[in-house]
Amino acid sequence: MGCGATKQASAASSEDAAIATGKAAYKAARAKGMSHEEATEAATKAAGRPPPSHPALPQPSPSQSAHQPAQAHQAPKAPQPAPSKPASVAPSASERAVAPPPAEDAVALVRGFLDALRSEYVRGVREAAGSFFAAKKVSGKIQQVRGVREAAGSFFAAKKVSGKIQQKLDPFEDKVRSAPNKERAIQELEAQAESIAASIAPIVARGPIEVQAAQLTVENENASAQVLQSSIAEALSLPASTRGMPEAVALAGLAAENMEVLRKAIRLAYLIKLSKRDAITEAEARLREGLQLPSDWDLNTFCAGRLLEGGLGGRKESGVVAYEKQSSDVVDVLQHLFDKTYRKVYTRDRRGAPIPDAFKIKGVYRVYNDQVWREYVAHRESVRTDLLGNDAPPIPDGVLTSNALKNAKQCLPKLDSSINECWLYHGTTAAAASGIAENDFRLDLTGSNAGTLYGKGIYLAENVTKSDEYGEGPRGPAGEHMEQGYEGPRPPPGPPPTLVRDSYILICRSTLGKVHYNDEQRPDPDKLQNSCLQSKEYHSVLGDRLKLNGTFREIIVYTDDLAYPEYIIHYERIFFHERFADIYRAMMARKKQGKFKGPTDNEKDVLQSMWNVYAMPHKGKINKWQLLDLLTAIDQPPENEQEDLDATFNEWDTKKDGKIDWDEFLQEMVTRVNDGMVYYE
Repeated sequence: MGCGATKQASAASSEDAAIATGKAAYKAARAKGMSHEEATEAATKAAGRPPPSHPALPQPSPSQSAHQPAQAHQAPKAPQPAPSKPASVAPSASERAVAPPPAEDAVALVRGFLDALRSEYVRGVREAAGSFFAAKKVSGKIQQVRGVREAAGSFFAAKKVSGKIQQKLDPFEDKVRSAPNKERAIQELEAQAESIAASIAPIVARGPIEVQAAQLTVENENASAQVLQSSIAEALSLPASTRGMPEAVALAGLAAENMEVLRKAIRLAYLIKLSKRDAITEAEARLREGLQLPSDWDLNTFCAGRLLEGGLGGRKESGVVAYEKQSSDVVDVLQHLFDKTYRKVYTRDRRGAPIPDAFKIKGVYRVYNDQVWREYVAHRESVRTDLLGNDAPPIPDGVLTSNALKNAKQCLPKLDSSINECWLYHGTTAAAASGIAENDFRLDLTGSNAGTLYGKGIYLAENVTKSDEYGEGPRGPAGEHMEQGYEGPRPPPGPPPTLVRDSYILICRSTLGKVHYNDEQRPDPDKLQNSCLQSKEYHSVLGDRLKLNGTFREIIVYTDDLAYPEYIIHYERIFFHERFADIYRAMMARKKQGKFKGPTDNEKDVLQSMWNVYAMPHKGKINKWQLLDLLTAIDQPPENEQEDLDATFNEWDTKKDGKIDWDEFLQEMVTRVNDGMVYYE
């Protein structure tokens, strides 16, 4: 088989001739069985370009120290360096994948970035950057370049570069873009590579730059025992003779009536390992009662939190925010919840991005925010009062999250089913998750993502797949909310957006009370909203788009105080074409051993299941852009995204209906394995 024939470019200029020569050399090299790396080098030499001199970015050995997010009891503000593990602790495989390169690799990072710019702005070979990254093994899955600015964007995605590094490098791309002689501009930047690298080296060295959970747990401003000691002494006007005595200051603070002084004193007592345990226990009981804190909140974690002064957003008064990283038991239960609430349904709110084949939780943080919690409890009790001591009417078919957790290990906080208190998802970004955790939901921002099909409220979901639509990357409203209920799966034309793997979801403790069930195709948002806010006949709305269109049910509350952001979940999206590459590699291994007789029954089942999700936007078929992702995943991209991609697509589309179906896909894969088309590692 092989990629479709590429039309020879006319030598209208020396640059066009060089590109044509390079393409021909590349194709000839691949025909001889050369790898991408060898073929790219041969094409570069033939085109008269110097081969890339920078080495592949190395991965750290297990003996190297790795980095992880800061401990969960620290509070969020601006992103800070993550603390290192002790040198004796070997990093896990996932940590090694994003571990910070040593300082000298900041130079390699800059050189790779500049080579990506040359590929885009000088050579005009738009996939050259991706080929280079694949050959150098910069990352397991290479993002395809699809726009003028995407050369650098693809590089950033492949290397998992942080936003701060991108901000540092963006001006250099702007300089190249605006330069009349782009090659000369890049050469000038190459001469400055070391100085450019010096400006990003401190950021590169900070730790796992893609794990944005570090943004949520940073160095606490009151963590220092000295700072706490000084603050307590000043608040209590202690004499100078006492201020230098940590135990005396801590004991004085533990007896204070002021809740903020008491909180700091408890934290100081833990830091200095105060021996008077009875005094700490009594102080903790007074703090828990005074601030109405839940009995299962860890007070050492809470007392290490950050004070948020004054009201902001949905938070009406000052409060403390802290984050507790959850145990593996909690992670396992929530992973079970993710798996049980996953549904293979595509809506246009995905803006053309494919449905992930699975979600893998990478970290869970419990939110401690005493002021937001008190507001939630007050409204929860108000709902209980409205029900006059009766149980709330049951929700039709129950809530999927509650049903999924019935037989799961009981390690989450208990809920009150008599008032329809349940766990629900809210899709978000890292920055928005932090903002909601600190300042509660903001009704003035509703509709910015979730739309207003059912009025301006907090939109919650019982399916993780639905909330994922509103996480990191392109998101709605594009279908059901924009067009008032007509959410047929029609992706926008053109290439799909760049895939974003890491995202965030809030799991909210939600009090639904009496639920207003609605299955209208075109609901009246004002009427629904008024039924909860004015007549107060109901406390929440359930919009049943599952019954109407086969998509999802959505649940809406119209006050921010009926949903508490209990957990922030950092998770990874797993896509079909990436898992497909593993199966293709296994089939190739059997081919080399002379044992390949087609995909095994298990491989067919897995591929079929994944295909059903991947091809869902086009009713069981894929378009040429999805084919491009598949080919890139197995390191067999077409030579360009125009003629050659079209020719390759036409070879696969044996039924000539403009799409590739499951049978055509499977047959082509078997043929490629039999022809020995290798997946290059």
